[in-house]
Amino acid sequence: MDATVILRKHKLSKTTGRIEVLKLFIESDQALSEREIHSRIEYSFDRASIYRTLKTFSENGILHPVYGKNEMTKYILQQTPEEHLHFKCSECEKVMCLPEIKFNDIHLPEGFIKKEANYLVIGICDNCNL
Repeated sequence: MDATVILRKHKLSKTTGRIEVLKLFIESDQALSEREIHSRIEYSFDRASIYRTLKTFSENGILHPVYGKNEMTKYILQQTPEEHLHFKCSECEKVMCLPEIKFNDIHLPEGFIKKEANYLVIGICDNCNL
């Protein structure tokens, strides 16, 4: 996966900052918070710009948010359009998608309208459970 190809596909301008942020997600196997991105990025990018980039990527379906137990939002590459489970390790704090576990048919009571859903399981990942 190439950052410039993803940006072109979503008709977004190819700025250095966007490319650098997207590269972090492409290279990562887990969700990243704004703070984690800021500490890892080599390009001089202020936190407000990172926040705007994350918001733009989320609105355009490149990333999706994963809401943690402590209200900190992390983001991960959107790899599947279906709703799926997210897992957060309570030992290493890694947050990852488990796209093989889907929630396609959630029925809400009459009068309720779902806008989005977030499924988070907190436990111990396979690496920490050794």
